Amino acid sequence: MKNHRILPIFLAALLGFSACDTEDELIEERLTNNPDPTVKLRGNPGSVDFSKYVAVGNSITAGLMDAALYTKGQQNSFPNILAQQFQIEGVGGGLFNQPDINSDDGFNISLNEIPPRAGAPIFGRFKLDLSIPGPVPTNGELFGPYSGDISQLNNFGIPGMRVIDAVTPGYSVFNPFFTRIAASSATSLIQQAAAAQGSFFTIWLGNNDVLAWANSGGSAPDGEIDPLAQLTNPSTLTNIENFTAAYTGAINAMLSVPNAQGVAINIPPITLLPFYRAVPYNPIALDQANADALNAGYQGYNSGLDAAVMQQVITSEEAAQRKITLTAGAGNPIVIVDEDLSEVTIIVNTNGDTSTLPKLRQSTPNDLLLFPIATRLGQDLGNGIYGLQDPATDEFVLTLNEQITVNTRLATFNAIIANIIAGTEGRIALLDINPVFANIAGLTSEQAAQLGMSAEAQAAADGQIGLILEGVNYQPDFSPNGIISTDGIHPNPKGHAIVANEIIRVINESFGASIPAVNLSPFSTVEVAP
Repeated sequence: MKNHRILPIFLAALLGFSACDTEDELIEERLTNNPDPTVKLRGNPGSVDFSKYVAVGNSITAGLMDAALYTKGQQNSFPNILAQQFQIEGVGGGLFNQPDINSDDGFNISLNEIPPRAGAPIFGRFKLDLSIPGPVPTNGELFGPYSGDISQLNNFGIPGMRVIDAVTPGYSVFNPFFTRIAASSATSLIQQAAAAQGSFFTIWLGNNDVLAWANSGGSAPDGEIDPLAQLTNPSTLTNIENFTAAYTGAINAMLSVPNAQGVAINIPPITLLPFYRAVPYNPIALDQANADALNAGYQGYNSGLDAAVMQQVITSEEAAQRKITLTAGAGNPIVIVDEDLSEVTIIVNTNGDTSTLPKLRQSTPNDLLLFPIATRLGQDLGNGIYGLQDPATDEFVLTLNEQITVNTRLATFNAIIANIIAGTEGRIALLDINPVFANIAGLTSEQAAQLGMSAEAQAAADGQIGLILEGVNYQPDFSPNGIISTDGIHPNPKGHAIVANEIIRVINESFGASIPAVNLSPFSTVEVAP
């Protein structure tokens, strides 16, 4: 088989845009159709003292987008956007200092090793290549210690940070983004953030306690089964007891500042992100000759399943689910390894010799193919064409059972967060970010309920893809009207502005404030590669 005759179907249909539909044109149109953003605004702080705003969280709080922490991303982080709104006349906000990375393209956390291998190229942030269409990396650079005054920082967003990491003293030795701003090698992120004495704070932690495991395709350990693994493997699904203790400790630390108030943001439904949705389950097109060659190659495997049925090892229904059959044309599912399948051992001759069949099947609509698999499908990586002769492995596929694990743990963590925040006597308000995702993803209320979302999210789920704001229908992707950056996970500048407005809404409702909403028009979505 030849690579060029295997035709992966990538992202054009999903994103639905053309080169002529540029971000500059969209911004110009929105500015024309929206009020003048230079009009003098006034606000009211309500019961909140905004004189010192502190933000604590992970990569979203840091402003990481397009898989890199870079200057423009930091400038468009939701904490920086909020800080600007807090500085509106009458609100009383003060200066907001971020640990500037001072890099146009940053360090790509998806493509680069940490630390990088000697002589290896350093990749920077992704930009959108319309000819694919899809993300392509820029030239990046290494980052070093923050050169400013650490004691004056307001933004404590650290990429990769789980809540269990945030309360661990000395964790900076494991995370280079924390290393560059850590007050000492013995401090924890929460200790340092609380020491900043914020009169108001936002805290957005907990995402990575689920996301890192999901991004591994569920191949990392589960902390409920192996609690010690989370100390050594940052992709481990966090143990529920440890999550509860860590989140409680983080909240108590931030409230140790007298009269401090804040907003906590819960965990979004991560499996709705483009990282899990951009590549369809059936992305392979074949001509007749290649389909025939593949089917011949899997004839022995399929015959083994038939033998297993005859020997009453498995049912005929299970055999049908596991058989590999390719057809000429588009829309072929890929071949995957599924460790959840039962072990099948058959007798192969009259001597009683046995053979154990591999745990293979084809992908179904219930499977989510992770975004990084797009660069491997149809390529010969040494064992035949990946996704066909060379089955896709667990780290690139999130099976239905693994999705259930993710969504169940996420719902559990969100319930824990809600319970802890409810016990803060009104000092912290909770932003449930799930209604925004349920709305923009086009979920029905039934689908939102199946994902364990809140009643508010179920009510917001209208079954129509897109979120209409200021007359614009924003999409759950990285198209020019999308709110997600080209890494498929983190918000782009527009997405950050929408998050900022959601936080402002909660502040106004919970603390009697009157802070003007952010004008979304000036904020960009994706940057197109030249």
